[in-house]
Amino acid sequence: MALPSLTASVAKKSAASLSTAQKSERKYNDISYPKYSPDGKHLAFLARRSKKWVAVMDGKELPGEVDEPGFASWGFSRGTGRFFMSGRMKSTFIHVVDGTPTPGFEIISQIAFSRDGNHYAYGGADSKGGFKKQKIFGTIVKDGQPLATYEGKGMAGSWSGLGGSTEVIVGGIHNLTTDFHGVSSPEFDPNGKLVYAARRDKGDVAVFQGGDAGPGFDEILSPVIFTEDAQHFAYVARQGQDFVEVSDNKPILTISAGKRGATSVGWIAISADSAHLAYETISGGRNFKAAVTMRAFRTAIIDGKSGSEYNALGLANFNFDPASRHYFYEVIGAEGDRDLVNVDGHESRLYDAVANTHYLSDGKTIAFVARDGSRFFRVTFTLSPATTLPSVSTAALTGTTGPGSHDERLTSSWAFSE
Repeated sequence: MALPSLTASVAKKSAASLSTAQKSERKYNDISYPKYSPDGKHLAFLARRSKKWVAVMDGKELPGEVDEPGFASWGFSRGTGRFFMSGRMKSTFIHVVDGTPTPGFEIISQIAFSRDGNHYAYGGADSKGGFKKQKIFGTIVKDGQPLATYEGKGMAGSWSGLGGSTEVIVGGIHNLTTDFHGVSSPEFDPNGKLVYAARRDKGDVAVFQGGDAGPGFDEILSPVIFTEDAQHFAYVARQGQDFVEVSDNKPILTISAGKRGATSVGWIAISADSAHLAYETISGGRNFKAAVTMRAFRTAIIDGKSGSEYNALGLANFNFDPASRHYFYEVIGAEGDRDLVNVDGHESRLYDAVANTHYLSDGKTIAFVARDGSRFFRVTFTLSPATTLPSVSTAALTGTTGPGSHDERLTSSWAFSE
């Protein structure tokens, strides 16, 4: 007799649970995909009720709401797992951190957290209309409080509209450029000091670390990158038509960009032992600067030495090996739509596509997947001492009836040796 009673009890609980779930489902008009906290103890998602979006964590709504969320800007901070949500609230964009809304601006940067999670920061910018010039003011916000405000170079005023064209600031959640917005997107160094760039005046854009400011440049083109021990940092600036490599706020190398000028820096990286610095310089034409194309002249700079220049769509997936003796990167659109992989200055042949370049567990082999027409290959580079050339082989994965492998011979020298 106990078994039927237990079954009935379970059935009632299941019905009650289903009823609760159904009510919960009817509670929201829409929901986002879920995200777990770094420790896996919390689960959160965004939910829309009528015209407002809120965050729901562990089945409970958090304070704070937005009219439209930034689906690429919400979740948990790394390590400490503080929760944040970003989005539009009326005519401004805000972050909501642990349920508390922050000051809003026409445009805001992604939010940055210190390693210990005790602090957060972001940049915001607003425009102010005028006849001759629209002024733009950028502000650094730390822990919900405005810290410093600087004026960007601004835009044409309303008088320019008489000619049939006007300029407006693009609102939303974007990276801030110091010369235009007045401040950069801020970050924290490994010791928790706030780092950002600010435009003190035309041609006087400087990097601030804590309360210390570096020399002035026309623009700061790259993020600031720190060694693991936080004792040193580096970035790339623009002065006139030149790239300037800066270490610990001291210029150490100037690289001419030619008539196209120093447009931007795609990425910057430092090796695990902090001994090697690399970055991608970009010199783009009119269409690149207008965001019509990604094709531009791109060069990887390794320890102050320029590699091959590519008129390409991008230099991607750069990485040093674990021992900090070798490097690789993918050249996307190296020739038309075809790609290649550069290993210590050695180029693979062109493929229709390359992907997933990585070091194997032995630390001496680099592998990637390549497509050549309808055939897919696994290509491996075996790293060698400086006195010998690396060996390269390809193994067919699918879609080929020919031989499974062949060798390639490379003729350039190693950038780093064993």
